Amino acid sequence: MDETETARAHGELSARQLAAGAYGPALESMITALRLAPDLAALWAQFSDLVRYFNFRHPAEPVRALLERALEHPAVDPGNLVRPISSIALSHPQGPLAEPLLLRLLEDVVIRDATLERALTDARRRMLDAPLPLPVMRAIAHQCFNTEYVFDETPEERSKVEALSGKLGSLESYAAYAAYRPLPDANLAQTPLASLARRQIAEPQEERRLASTIESIGEEPTGVSAAVRAQYEANPYPRWVRIPAALGLPDIAGLPQNPRILVAGCGTGQHALTTAQRFPGGSVLAVDLSLSSLAYAKRKTLELGVRNIEYRRADILALGALEERFDLVECSGVLHHMEDPFEGWRVLAGLRKAGGPMRIGLYSEAGRRAVVRARGLIASRGFRPDAHGIRAARAEVRKDPALEQLARNEDFFSMSGCRDLLFHVQEQRFTLPQIDSMISRLGLRFLGFEFADSGAALQRYRSLFTQDNLCVDLGNWDRLERQFPDTFSRMYQFWVS
Repeated sequence: MDETETARAHGELSARQLAAGAYGPALESMITALRLAPDLAALWAQFSDLVRYFNFRHPAEPVRALLERALEHPAVDPGNLVRPISSIALSHPQGPLAEPLLLRLLEDVVIRDATLERALTDARRRMLDAPLPLPVMRAIAHQCFNTEYVFDETPEERSKVEALSGKLGSLESYAAYAAYRPLPDANLAQTPLASLARRQIAEPQEERRLASTIESIGEEPTGVSAAVRAQYEANPYPRWVRIPAALGLPDIAGLPQNPRILVAGCGTGQHALTTAQRFPGGSVLAVDLSLSSLAYAKRKTLELGVRNIEYRRADILALGALEERFDLVECSGVLHHMEDPFEGWRVLAGLRKAGGPMRIGLYSEAGRRAVVRARGLIASRGFRPDAHGIRAARAEVRKDPALEQLARNEDFFSMSGCRDLLFHVQEQRFTLPQIDSMISRLGLRFLGFEFADSGAALQRYRSLFTQDNLCVDLGNWDRLERQFPDTFSRMYQFWVS
């Protein structure tokens, strides 16, 4: 057996160890695999999926060197590196912002850690009075822009930022300003702040240009659809900078080799791009209500060199006029924002070729308990869905012990994410009996759930319902959710045909 085959064997062993809950041995096997075959992209993707469960202490050798390489690897989702790198930074003897791994990570993700947020806001405040090292200031400004400036600001800070806006000149002054507001048009291309200028000036300009090139399907939306569109025009969602290169095809029975795919409600393009890269011989029609979101998606698509996606602005209800039929229809996290989710689902089901599968995502009534509580709190305080109201709501949520889990949600750490999570203009939630009923009314068949974690929910189901080898009995899943109500805390993500 050569080194590559041995590395793959260690990778397979690591996967089995992780599934058995043996996290330490799984990491050791993964380190061995990467030492033997550091050029195998699949191993780097597996490494990032594994280390997202770990906390480390500075200096965290030998995993530190792997994290450094993973930060730049195209197969790695940088979001998976937030927890391991944050833990190293928080244990750094000179403070978290002395950790180079963290400074690099701040450019490409939204950090979801309250302790680190406090460190960033404290440093940002000091930057207004005295410069910090420029790489630190640049990293903080990147993070603040990634979050859409969701961090709290004092009146004193706002006054200093306003004064600073009239006397920008040094690189340090631009970096400090960029940590509070997007940079004004400035010639910073040949400076250490070039990455900030690209992110905050050039890319938004390009998105405004691309918006004029995106065609529409159907009439202008009205009612609830118009309100939802207005929200996402102001706050395109989700926030992301990098996605991993998709490796291999998903195992979907019955799909042709080069499928035609509809992604309904594509947002800023993360989902559509992942799908398009997994099916390089296929083609994707991605639609959304928000032109701002679509322009972001199109810019990232061009940047990544992906050529098999076309973007259109459309309401799902307008898609019923399409004559084309699709091999696969995906609609995740969208239908529950419609006035009539069933009608939207019915339209999409009619766009499939005979027997074609659908991937659907819907909010769980049980899984959104904390969100419902937080929305009640927001309504009672009269917080508005603007920057001031969202910042105030975050502060109130953090005071409520019953909302502790919600305050760790990734969406809690960006302006658009927090608005989508807590202030959405239209949200409906479902129980599994309701979903089962809709599936039956549409003449569809439930194929199974999809989980983002290591499969703990499936293992629990199999231990409770040993007779259902396919794990497709929604009555059983309902009983499991009643016993473990956080099983679908993100949403129900499932396949039907």
